[in-house]
Amino acid sequence: MGTALTWNDSQDEAVATQSFREQAVRIIRSQIVSGRLEPGSMHSIGAIAEKLNVSITPVREALRDLAKEGLIEMKRNRGFLVRQPSNKELDDIVQIRSMIEVSSVREITERSLITDFTTVRQLCRRTDAYAAAGQWEEFIEADREFHLTILSALNNSKLLEVVGSLRDQSRLLGLNHLAGTELFLESTKEHSLLLDAMEAGDAGRAEEIMASHMRHVRGIWAGLDEPSDQ
Repeated sequence: MGTALTWNDSQDEAVATQSFREQAVRIIRSQIVSGRLEPGSMHSIGAIAEKLNVSITPVREALRDLAKEGLIEMKRNRGFLVRQPSNKELDDIVQIRSMIEVSSVREITERSLITDFTTVRQLCRRTDAYAAAGQWEEFIEADREFHLTILSALNNSKLLEVVGSLRDQSRLLGLNHLAGTELFLESTKEHSLLLDAMEAGDAGRAEEIMASHMRHVRGIWAGLDEPSDQ
């Protein structure tokens, strides 16, 4: 059941010396969410520490954090198991995210809570570049930061905590198959369209784009048929 873990060899994938635990959490989480660490696969702590070129202690601490998030299960004397959430669980996660994020985007637009779009535009371009290159770990991190930066306009730390946790429990298992395809690149362009609508103050259009984007999360990004409109 174990699956070989393919790590990027770029310097960005090494754990930075100033934050071993946090960096390990970020990298391992992105490997899980992207599907590179496959659901149901077992991995030893030592092997992961070796991949990250750090000692076992920060990796063990990072794995405890990820276990609390529900992404893995620690197995005594064996390492950890990547949890395999059911389709119902993933459907529920996207449903909750849609309920929160779609209405939040509308409110942010209606109240003009973002007046300077420079930062989110930069994140949008980074996300597009990573998607085009098939750099899924970097894509997932940039995509996460993009969405949470928009939602931060509501100045609600609890909302960011909830949405961040829900995003981290998702699985985007279709990413490798979609690498470089027109279908996937079109879906990532929704980020730019969303910002256009928000900057123009078109709350209805922003809400519509965000709802479509949520369907992609559970549809083509996860390697499933695109859900029909409700």
